[in-house]
Order: sequence, then C-alpha cells, then structure tokens
Amino acid sequence: MAPAGSMTTAWCRPKGAPDLFPMSFKSYAMHAQPDGCAWLDDPQPLVFSGRHGLIARFVLKAGERAARPWQVRTDELHALEPFLFTPGERVIVFEQTEDEELELLALEAVHGVSTERTEMMFLFRPLLVLSRKSGLCVKPAPAKKTYTEGLTLEGGVFAPMASWRWRRPHLALGGVVCGGDGRAPGSQPGVC
Repeated sequence: MAPAGSMTTAWCRPKGAPDLFPMSFKSYAMHAQPDGCAWLDDPQPLVFSGRHGLIARFVLKAGERAARPWQVRTDELHALEPFLFTPGERVIVFEQTEDEELELLALEAVHGVSTERTEMMFLFRPLLVLSRKSGLCVKPAPAKKTYTEGLTLEGGVFAPMASWRWRRPHLALGGVVCGGDGRAPGSQPGVC
C-alpha cells in the first residue's frame, strides 16, 4: 500500500495536464459474508469533481451551511445519484494498481468547508483484496488504520460557477494515518 500522502499528486491536476483528470472512485454493491469478508460487484464510476460532480452538488444543495465545517457520509453521496444504483448496501472505494496488484481504500466520509474553493479531508479504510473472480472478495485490513487525504476543488458556495477542478490542498499537508480505533486523540468516534 502506498503511503496515504502519495495520493495527492495523483488526484490533483498536474501542471499542463488536461482539464479532466481521471479519478478511480467507484461505487460497488456490497454483499457481506458470514466469515467477515464481502463480495463487491456492480461497479459504477463516480465523479467527485466538475460542476455536476458529487461534491459540487452536495455543497450547492447545502448552501451557506457548507461554508461552516461539514461532514458527508457515503450514503448521502449515493443519495445524490438515486437513479444510478440498484437498491441495497453499497461502498465507495478508491482503486489504485501498484505493480499489477489492485489496492482498495473504502471511503468512510468526507469532511470539509466551502467558500470560494472547497477544502476537504477524505477518510478511508484500507481493504484487502482476496479474490478477483466474479467480482471482488474483500475484507478489512487486519490493522484498523484510517487514512485521510486532504483535497481541494476550485469552486464553492461563494463561487458556484467555477470549474470545480481538483487543486492542490491549500496547506499541502498530505495524508495522515490515525490510530487503531479510527480517530485522532480527543476526537469523536469515527472522525479522524
């Protein structure tokens, strides 16, 4: 697994690159198994950037509330695409391939604040890929680590007509790995 901070350069639009930089977010139908594993199938690509992306739609729907710190969970993101998904439990994953090995990070939530730009912290949990036959068989990584990644979109509550393209985070701090219970010291459970 690549260090969490290494994803920032892959997600931001590199200087001179085309305006639409592909991202590897997908929503999968999740079928829990008695042994603690889950089968993932029915992958649907998700677009987080752009004026019609999930983040822009969430922020613009929230209005001035989005100018204060907010959190959006994956079920709320799925609700923004009601006609795309079949009913049932779904999981949003970030996919990356390193040395021909598929690596998955399950998105737990997005925390952010939006003014002229939208600054966010994506909260992920790593998944182990056990099988790639007839879908993906996954289970949570043995160590309960949580990865966070700071990302920024050009556009926000006070700049709705902006491009909503990926930009380098304002402070460019990179990723963080939280403790075993998925939270930073003194924070709320499940919130890093």
